[in-house]
Amino acid sequence: MGKSHVSISKGTDPYLITREALSNYPLSDLKGKRILIKPNAARVALPGEGITTHPLVVSALVDHLKEQKAREIIIGESCIFGVDAKEAFEKTGLKKVAEEKKVKLLDLDRLDPMELDIPRGLLLKKIKVSSILKKVNFIISVPVMKTHMHTRVTLSLKNMKGLLWRREKARFHHLSPNQEVDQNYKSLDMAISEMALVLKPHLSVIDGTVGMEGMGPAYGKPKPMGLVIVGENALSADSIASRLMGFRPSCIPHLKLAYLKGLGEIRLKRITVEPKNYLKWAKPFEPPPATLSIAFPDVVVYDKGACSACLSTLLIFLQRYYRELDDYRLSDHKIHIGVGKYVDSCPKGTILIGNCTSTLKERGIFIRGCPPISSEIHQVFFERK
Repeated sequence: MGKSHVSISKGTDPYLITREALSNYPLSDLKGKRILIKPNAARVALPGEGITTHPLVVSALVDHLKEQKAREIIIGESCIFGVDAKEAFEKTGLKKVAEEKKVKLLDLDRLDPMELDIPRGLLLKKIKVSSILKKVNFIISVPVMKTHMHTRVTLSLKNMKGLLWRREKARFHHLSPNQEVDQNYKSLDMAISEMALVLKPHLSVIDGTVGMEGMGPAYGKPKPMGLVIVGENALSADSIASRLMGFRPSCIPHLKLAYLKGLGEIRLKRITVEPKNYLKWAKPFEPPPATLSIAFPDVVVYDKGACSACLSTLLIFLQRYYRELDDYRLSDHKIHIGVGKYVDSCPKGTILIGNCTSTLKERGIFIRGCPPISSEIHQVFFERK
């Protein structure tokens, strides 16, 4: 299970509080280790927006690892589909960190894949991951403290999904439940907890300097917290982070499932936290909406098996072009939109977003793409007028 011990630092300087949190933690011996730092840098975003890991957190971590005599340090990330890794690394500040600290920065999707078996998996029997795992023997997950439209929060365990190879990440959103799994949980939550059986970090450094609330992981609101959380057991670290965000860990499905699989502790009283009065720093995050229809009350969204990329695209489209869609209201005076692989029924005239909805394309306005781009969706409607 690893250590149920967590260290938290508070302050305004991401570098200094990261150094402090790491120095206060009784870390395992890292001498001679080949270490992979896995930040959240899968999107093109500037530091401090609450979308990607702050480069100063990574910089402080690299300095600490060098002092611990690590043999090799690699920063690696696999960007979401459609994002250019070179551009993302430049914008997020990771390229500058790698150059200044003289460590490798890798686009993990450029490496060959390898497979990991999941002997205890009910939903997953094996996963395809980056072969970087053959070259390292210590993994550090460095996520941002964020809400997530599918999993409520995204922290250390979910950040490991970025080690899945290319389109394997999207597959997690398209898994069909079977008779062996608990039908009370989403397939995505089950998949993350099963992935964690074989793909979990040796250390978590959670960047809570500026988090994100609401429509995370990319289109919510920045949430300044000034925190860095460190722990060797990812589940315990995620549980403390969740509590600081205002969520009960037992109410976060993938965390509860991981706990039931024996991967760590989520009961706060059984986790040693320094400082002991850490809850004084708790600041409730606005939860992600259960459906986009909350943000747009006269929009009906049929969401079954949609990945966050398609839902994010849909959100951007509605934010930009919602007022131009009056001509596409149906008899109930609402706009109907379908998204996701398992949408099986919808009214005639529904707007169907993404390749996954192609089986219903005769019933409405089909927008191809995986995911489609917001401006291209708008172009389709412009051409129809």
